Amino acid sequence: MKWSTSPHRPPHLYVDDAWYFITASTVNATKILSTDTHLDLWVETSKELALQFKIKLVSWVILPNHYHILFIPARADEIGSFMKRLNGSTSRKLNLIDNQLGRSVWYSYYDTCMRNEHDFWTRFNYIHCNPVKHGYVDDPEEWRFSSYSFTCATMESMACRL
Repeated sequence: MKWSTSPHRPPHLYVDDAWYFITASTVNATKILSTDTHLDLWVETSKELALQFKIKLVSWVILPNHYHILFIPARADEIGSFMKRLNGSTSRKLNLIDNQLGRSVWYSYYDTCMRNEHDFWTRFNYIHCNPVKHGYVDDPEEWRFSSYSFTCATMESMACRL
């Protein structure tokens, strides 16, 4: 277990073999990821970096002004590096697309280490219902910028094998 602190932020608790819930929002909650191209860019970048950092993504969603991820890292002390790369890489790519070089995209991120199974399933469901909560769709299945469809397909496949 390792603590990481900053004078302006609460400490980050890093525990190996634990699930983490991350929330990050854009500067001033501005809807910077306003097109399918923007959202797809975040999805592809997050998947690429998850592979590089050996992170197991279990649930995620991206909306125009924030995202949530539920994952287990190979090494908990690399969460900060992963987040720096994810937010930095997506910022650069979004700014190139929008011809807004130097624009600040992401404000910050918050991480929470899951304490128990209840925490895990609460965050898992929260992530998939987030587009409904914010009024983008009526059913989580309608929002293609989340892990919902993949999760449902995986669970159906597993049920068929029983």
